[in-house]
Amino acid sequence: MKNFLTIFNKKNQKHPIEPGQKSIFSLVAGDAFVDWTLIIITACIVGAGLIGVGGYVYMNTQAVLQSEGTVLPESAAASHFDVAKLKTVISTFDAHANQRVMLGKGYTGPKDPSLP
Repeated sequence: MKNFLTIFNKKNQKHPIEPGQKSIFSLVAGDAFVDWTLIIITACIVGAGLIGVGGYVYMNTQAVLQSEGTVLPESAAASHFDVAKLKTVISTFDAHANQRVMLGKGYTGPKDPSLP
C-alpha cells in the first residue's frame, strides 16, 4: 500500500519524468487510446453495477412474491360501490350528450366544404 501511495506523491517519486515522457494523467484527453480505455472501463463498471442492482431487485421481488401475504378482512376487501352516485353521473353525462346533439342540430353556420 505504501508503494501505491508514493506514485501520486511527487516528493517521493523515484523516477522523475524525463523530457519526452508523459505522465499517465497528461495522456487523458490527449491520447485516443487512453480515452477509449477509460470509457470502456467506466462502461464496464457502470454495467456491472446496474446488473448487480437489477439482480438484487429481482431477488427481492421473488422473495416478496413467494412470501405469505396478509389476507384482508372481508369488510376491507369489499368494494364500496354507490349505485345512487353512479346514476347521478350517468344522468349528468346523458344531459351533456343531449345538449351536444341539440347544439349540433341548431347550428346554422356555413357548412364544412370538406364534407360531401
